[in-house]
Amino acid sequence: MIIERTCYLPKPGKHAEVLATRRRASAVRLAEGLAAGTIFDGDIDGVPWIFWEARFDTVAQHDADLDARAKSEAFAAVRAEMRTLIDHFDRVILRPVDGPVRSVLTDTDIAGLPIVPTEQTFMSAGRELHGFLYLPPGPGPFPLMITNHGSSISQGTSDLCRPGVAALLMSWGIASFLPHRRGYGNSPGTPWREEIDAEFGTPLYDERLAARLDGESDDVIAALDHVSELEGIDADHIGVMGSSFGGTVTLLAAAKTGRFRCAVEFAGAAMNWEKTPALRATMHEAAARLTCPIFFLQAANDYSVRPTIELAEGLEGAAIPVESKVYPPLGLSKDEGHFLYRDGIVVWSADVKRFLGAHL
Repeated sequence: MIIERTCYLPKPGKHAEVLATRRRASAVRLAEGLAAGTIFDGDIDGVPWIFWEARFDTVAQHDADLDARAKSEAFAAVRAEMRTLIDHFDRVILRPVDGPVRSVLTDTDIAGLPIVPTEQTFMSAGRELHGFLYLPPGPGPFPLMITNHGSSISQGTSDLCRPGVAALLMSWGIASFLPHRRGYGNSPGTPWREEIDAEFGTPLYDERLAARLDGESDDVIAALDHVSELEGIDADHIGVMGSSFGGTVTLLAAAKTGRFRCAVEFAGAAMNWEKTPALRATMHEAAARLTCPIFFLQAANDYSVRPTIELAEGLEGAAIPVESKVYPPLGLSKDEGHFLYRDGIVVWSADVKRFLGAHL
């Protein structure tokens, strides 16, 4: 049994409007084929609140419900209206506890094991995209992380499958899948630098980059659909992670579905943050829609550490677990700091292992 409870603190004089808006949200749920749930009128320490509650038999049912809400334009409109009427919102997820929570991570000996993936294909927006699947030794089923590359996997490159992070995840008993998004590596599509041909720092560049990365995040959702159906993968324990452009699409994809257990976001948009207000807004809006735990992290000598700091600050008080960390400098240059994900595994691995142990 999973219980979801949402709590709304109306602005002064807006109690009746909040109640009416919550009722409209329940009507939208019914129209989307979801259970209406139950609305409660109550108070906390004498202050009037509105509450809504729904119950789900399984984690999968709850995840499907979250996913349906994330895809509903009508539900998004009601949420937007509700935000203008309330001073505070909390979402609480209650799960029965029969004993200590068990991590799905398993310390795994990979000494002498080839760190070699199998190449897979999957469909996204009419394109046959490619990706690389790594499996730990053993029978499974395995939890899995979708690992998102940055902008440097160009078409035709031999630097295809990024085995370093995959090997680390394998040593924790975690499978991984590295999808090549549209226009990268082995996947068809227009390379991002050709699609975004406006001058860096201009409004047109900003607008096109935000749209491009939003489209690429749909490729991440398609990768999730693909791996969820694979034999040997535990579809109830899939997370998402990535760096730079891969960090940005990690955040955007996690905001589009309730099916990810958690997200780890390295340096998303760090090279663009200072010059792209539209992309910043897109990422803040995505963060506000998250329903899974997230960990933001970077090195101090990255191009900008504002993404990690500001995205985490924007989620202060959120109902989901949020962590952030800026590590000491890695190397001498901004480029070296920016590649913390790939080159600084020894720096961040303990923190990420703890986070995944708690949330994957």
